[in-house]
Amino acid sequence: MTKFYYRIIYFFKRLPCFLPILMFGCTSLYYHPTKLEYFTPDKFGFKAESSFLNAKDGVKLHLWKIHSQNSDAPKSPRGIILQFHGNGENMSTHFISLVWLVNYGYELYTYDYRGYGASGGKPDPESLYEDSLLVLEQVHSYARSIDRKLIVYGQSLGGAVALRAVPDMKTKDHLSLVVADGTFSSYRDVAVQTGNKILFPPMGYLLGPFFSDTMSPKNFISKISPIPLLVVHGTEDPVVPFSNGKEVFRLAAEPKLFWEIRGGGHVDWMQLGRSEGAKNFVKLLNQFLSPPE
Repeated sequence: MTKFYYRIIYFFKRLPCFLPILMFGCTSLYYHPTKLEYFTPDKFGFKAESSFLNAKDGVKLHLWKIHSQNSDAPKSPRGIILQFHGNGENMSTHFISLVWLVNYGYELYTYDYRGYGASGGKPDPESLYEDSLLVLEQVHSYARSIDRKLIVYGQSLGGAVALRAVPDMKTKDHLSLVVADGTFSSYRDVAVQTGNKILFPPMGYLLGPFFSDTMSPKNFISKISPIPLLVVHGTEDPVVPFSNGKEVFRLAAEPKLFWEIRGGGHVDWMQLGRSEGAKNFVKLLNQFLSPPE
């Protein structure tokens, strides 16, 4: 039998895995939420304030504001970091990747997309866009109220969500930096890449038209300017290939910066603050933020 014949057999064996995707659109491919609470900030020595925001359609979105439990910590944070997490599990696992920055004087905001964790509803690109704008405005307003700068940090799927929403913020006067870590500019392109990887080329290209690019950030990334954009991507990323990070950077307008993580995987380069790259990131943040009074 030829190699092509074996591939055809393999395709039909895997076809049942893709039928839900074709029937229900991108939701089943992009979003993998869970409701289980895996970890809480107190397990790592931090304090979290839990709150809920009401989305336009009444869905409740769950947020954490994470800060230090240390009584000697400054009352006012050095800056505010808002995390847009990846597509799996929920914020109770993703916050761990950035919470170490609290030890450097920052406050970390993170929230669960609808359908994730304690947030209600079901995820879809249009609703996530509306929700992300709401959260951005809420956290930006808080940063303004205490006169501190805001850093928006999007990881994987969260990067695409943030890159689409940030350009539509009403005001950006306290927004200092946007970080796009291991992310992409086109939902359709990622669907094609995933299809080609799980099945074989050109099956991904045949699946591509089933996925909408309406809410993709590709046509909006340049509008983040004049807010600086840092794009970070691992060269060996097995989930969102390295080429996606290069494309995000290409689409961005100045000021912009690209960090190529040689040998890096998927959003794993900080190593909970232990890596040299993480230390360089703290130095970079200090360049963008005014010191606390």
